[in-house]
Amino acid sequence: MKRIVGAILAGGQSRRFGSPKAFAKQNGVYFFQRAVEALRPFVQELYIVSHPALVSRFQQETSEKVIVDEQVYRGQGPLAGIYTVMKQTEAEWIFVLPCDMPYMRASTIGNMVSYIDASFDIVVSAHFGRVQPLVGAYHHRVIGDIERLLKAGNNRMFWLLEKSRVRYVKEEDFFEDERVFRNINRAAEYDDIVTEDML
Repeated sequence: MKRIVGAILAGGQSRRFGSPKAFAKQNGVYFFQRAVEALRPFVQELYIVSHPALVSRFQQETSEKVIVDEQVYRGQGPLAGIYTVMKQTEAEWIFVLPCDMPYMRASTIGNMVSYIDASFDIVVSAHFGRVQPLVGAYHHRVIGDIERLLKAGNNRMFWLLEKSRVRYVKEEDFFEDERVFRNINRAAEYDDIVTEDML
């Protein structure tokens, strides 16, 4: 297997949620730990990209490497997080997950990893017509494009997708429960999953 490292993006400020989403719980397990469980079987190293204010809390809860965005690009969102991990490693591929998908499964990641192909720069999920740029693998060769975008202040993930050779993995490639790709962004959505899990 080509060398793959994992990147869990947990550097957002969770304004809409009201508290750090990474430390919300689903069935007693922190959201970020769900991402760790899903990624860990398929990566040789794993990084949690944290907001600076949460580093010590992560370090209390996990033995995984915890890093913060490079100072020059701090606050520029997921693209800065991916760039930061790429600067930390020479691994060929970076597999990215957000910290707010508590239903993500290791089997889903395994299926996604099987579509990694060096003829593409990026391999991301596009299940059910929804492109998920934060569920997928990024080849280290795109670091230059990422840096140019960040320097220009163009930090939308889709700018990078438009510049790259992308393999969009869809439900026709492997079927998955739509709930697996569900992001929890607001407190009301979290209340819904707590209720669902109690049923």
